[in-house]
Amino acid sequence: MAEKYQARQVEERWQAEWARSGLYDVAEQSDLPKYYALVMFPYTSGDLHLGHWYIYGPADTHARFKRMRGFNVLEPIGFDAFGLPAEEAAINQGIHPHTWTMANIERMEGQLRTMGARYDWRREVATCLPVYYRWN
Repeated sequence: MAEKYQARQVEERWQAEWARSGLYDVAEQSDLPKYYALVMFPYTSGDLHLGHWYIYGPADTHARFKRMRGFNVLEPIGFDAFGLPAEEAAINQGIHPHTWTMANIERMEGQLRTMGARYDWRREVATCLPVYYRWN
């Protein structure tokens, strides 16, 4: 046993295993009762901060609890990527708003993955993409 907990190595190992095994993938057809856990999608303003986990931590914990109680839990994740503040921030940086937004989504997704959130990443959405907003 290691004398010191090597958080990065241990967490990366288990997160890779969860992804490989599809631990959090939601079954389309299941005899289990369904449970839908939805939180507001983070706005694509940049990095996640403590306020995000103030919301996502308890919701993630509850979704895990429901799964342990035998539910087929769908907890989707997405990014709220419309809005004037993001557009203005991109313009102030001299970057096209789409480029700015997609880079922020990529960074925020990486942060959520690093935190070990239990999302079915196959169902990730971004509200600025036509595949999503065409339904609105």
